Amino acid sequence: MKIKSNFLIILTGLTLFSCSEKIDYEAANAYILKSAQEWAEAINEGDSLVIDKIVADDFVGVSLRGDLYDKQTLIRESKMKANQSYKPKVFNVTIRFYGEAAVAQGNETWTKKADSTSTTNIWTDTWIYRDKKWQIVAAQDLKLNP
Repeated sequence: MKIKSNFLIILTGLTLFSCSEKIDYEAANAYILKSAQEWAEAINEGDSLVIDKIVADDFVGVSLRGDLYDKQTLIRESKMKANQSYKPKVFNVTIRFYGEAAVAQGNETWTKKADSTSTTNIWTDTWIYRDKKWQIVAAQDLKLNP
């Protein structure tokens, strides 16, 4: 009898483990791609709601200056620097999935609305799928031109 109950416990555990949620990578790819542009626009506009949705609470980023920053710093600085005088454009985005993780790499151009001068950055974002949502846990940016 003890063997039967142990077998049932093991079988139940295996069944629960194998019923874990399947990830729709096509939908995830579209979401991450859309979120990359939304994040750039949120930084430009100081939109903390978008940043809060996309960026995980335990996020750590590396700025263009090489400084580490967290989610709260990102929200605070985007509100302080929000001027909407730039037009951000995200392009050349590649997304690779590794189970419940994804690495997104791409470029963004920030064009001044006043005189059309621009700067281009290249970036890498690490996304994690947890609690049924994709969020950025790490990011690094590099300026391509002065």
